Amino acid sequence: MKVCIVCQKDIAGKDAVPIKEDFIIRGIRSFKQFFHIAANNELYVCADDVPVHEKRRGEFERSMIFFGVLSSLVVIILIGTLLLSGRFDIFAFISAIVIGVFILLLSVVFKYSPALKKDIDLVQGRKPVLPKELEAAEEKSEKAGVRYIRK
Repeated sequence: MKVCIVCQKDIAGKDAVPIKEDFIIRGIRSFKQFFHIAANNELYVCADDVPVHEKRRGEFERSMIFFGVLSSLVVIILIGTLLLSGRFDIFAFISAIVIGVFILLLSVVFKYSPALKKDIDLVQGRKPVLPKELEAAEEKSEKAGVRYIRK
């Protein structure tokens, strides 16, 4: 089933943009498959919800930057005070790293929003799709009941 991740509705016959299947989505899928509760939906964002999703994705990216800087500062302060005290304890060093990673994971847990495939193709610098390949892919997707948004 093809589902919009914003409005949680079926997108059959609507314009849609697929999301990138990253390690977080794959991790959630494997967790659900382990417990036999996976629906194995194909995830998209329908054309009406693209602005909402882009706003949510922007907020996620800003929060990742903020929490990345925050966790770096916490780790530097904890390790700095450890070194300034004149002794080095490996347990305290590992604890500082774990606390930094935990702070960074808070942003992912509470604000995660996956990227759209249209953005990923631009970032990774893939070779452009030839018109014949694009037409064949569009025909295949329309047979499946999904139309992609072209920019």
